[in-house]
Amino acid sequence: MQKTNTQGAGRNRLMRICGWMCLIFCLWGGAANAQETAPLEAATHAYKPYPVIFEAIHRAVLSAERAGVLKNLKYDTGSHLKKGAVIAQVDAGELALMKKRNTVALTHLEKQVGELISLNKRGLATNEELAKSRMNRDVTRTDIDIIKRQISTSSVRAPFGCVVVRRHIQPHEWVTAGQPVVEVVSLDKIRAVANIPAHIAVKLKKGDLHTFYVNDLDAEVSGTVMAVAPEVDERSNTAEVIWTVEKKKQDLLPGMKGEVRLDE
Repeated sequence: MQKTNTQGAGRNRLMRICGWMCLIFCLWGGAANAQETAPLEAATHAYKPYPVIFEAIHRAVLSAERAGVLKNLKYDTGSHLKKGAVIAQVDAGELALMKKRNTVALTHLEKQVGELISLNKRGLATNEELAKSRMNRDVTRTDIDIIKRQISTSSVRAPFGCVVVRRHIQPHEWVTAGQPVVEVVSLDKIRAVANIPAHIAVKLKKGDLHTFYVNDLDAEVSGTVMAVAPEVDERSNTAEVIWTVEKKKQDLLPGMKGEVRLDE
């Protein structure tokens, strides 16, 4: 009887051991299946980096509007300017003298017209004489307006708040109309530009938010899709995508490079 009980207890222990081993094998098999499916899930949500270049939205090469000697050029590379600030001036000395001469002539003609009106009412001056005097007065006024316009074009002004990035000429040099004087850029608004494979670019929508890694700063910035070019490059099969970058990093400068990770 005691031997029978001992044999039964041994069978129970064996069954329990087999049960634990089955449980261990089941758990191990589940973990293996999870590891096998994880790469598949990751593959369906793969992200690939694409190079981007950061550019200034507002950039301009400012040129002289009229020929002459560059009277002064107050600012150099790195100078910060407010909108409307006078950057340089072309000498307008002769224009100022012409304006003064015409102003004197206009004063005389105004007086002459007044006198002819009085004489015309008394029959001592003809309508033709009065009309001619009025014409001379109006022509002189127009000449003064033209001179004022030319004087205003003698100044090169900042079109927006900006920084001078390049100076093309030195003070006291002769400039021709249309000749570049300085190149300026605004650091307030930056955009990111990249050539993205067409099958990915067509999925992007205006306003989509993405994160960019800036190599030179070892930092991340955010940006939203501003536009996707409605044209695909035939050779590379890519389309240009432009993002507006939220410029939180003051060190982010035009020309810096980075990357954006997009879902494949």
